[in-house]
Amino acid sequence: MSSFNFKRGGTFTATVTYTPEAGGLANLLGTTITSDILDSAGVVHHLSTSLNGAGLVITITDPAADTDDYSTGPAKWDIKVVLNTGVVVYSSTVTFTVIPQITV
Repeated sequence: MSSFNFKRGGTFTATVTYTPEAGGLANLLGTTITSDILDSAGVVHHLSTSLNGAGLVITITDPAADTDDYSTGPAKWDIKVVLNTGVVVYSSTVTFTVIPQITV
């Protein structure tokens, strides 16, 4: 996954679509989904996650008031899914850069 810039103080929002593999889970209903960002100061920021009714689309957010606390510089983000069988699956880690807001 490609990297990107994120402006501190903005709302962090991502939408992830789950595409079932042949023989795999038909959807993510009944799973536990969490997501975190690790900023350049080593602080972990816990994000809000929600799953649509069909169990195929994950929405991940962190409001602007919370992203004000992100340290500028390189950051990492991933998603953790705990299946109803107890198996834990992680997404690829996405790297991005937190940049400061200029106008205060």
